Amino acid sequence: MPTDQAHPQPHDDASALPPLAERISFLVHRVGAHMARIANPWFQEAGVDLVTSRMIVLLAERAELTAGEIVKVMALPQSTISHQLKRLEGLGYLTREVGPDDSRIVIARLTPQGVEVARRSNALSQEVVSALVAAIGEDDLPIVRAALKRADAALEAMYEARQSTAAPRRKNTKSES
Repeated sequence: MPTDQAHPQPHDDASALPPLAERISFLVHRVGAHMARIANPWFQEAGVDLVTSRMIVLLAERAELTAGEIVKVMALPQSTISHQLKRLEGLGYLTREVGPDDSRIVIARLTPQGVEVARRSNALSQEVVSALVAAIGEDDLPIVRAALKRADAALEAMYEARQSTAAPRRKNTKSES
C-alpha cells in the first residue's frame, strides 16, 4: 500500500506520538499563545511582554530578588534575565544594584512605576485565571495544578540531567598564523 508523503500515517507502535494538536506540549503552547494574544495590546502600551510582566509581578510579590533567584523561578537562561532586567530598568520599572557582599550579584527592586505595572498585570492575570478556572472547573483545579507541578519538576530534572551530561563548550579561538 503506497504512502502519501504529504500526509504520512502515524506509526502503529505504542510509543508513537499523538497528532500535534493532541500533544500536551502543544496544548500548553496554545494556552500560552492565547494568553499572550489577550494581553499583548496592554503589554505593548506598557512596553513589556508576557515574560517581563511575570517578572514584575514576581518582584512585587517578593519585594526584591537577585537575578539568580529570578532565573530559578522563571526557568529561563541567565542571559535572558539579565537582558530583561536591563530593559525593565531602562523603562523605569525597576532598579538594579550590586549585592553588598558580592559584586557579581545583582538585586532588583520595583520602582513605583513598576509597582503600578505589576498591579495592572495582576488585574489582567485575574481575568485570564478566572476564564481558566471556569473552563477547568473548581473541582478539577487542584488536580490540574498538581499535574502541572509534576510536569514542571519532571522537565526541570530532564534539563538538569542534560546539562550535567552535556559536553563542555569550547570558546572559538583563532589560531595564530
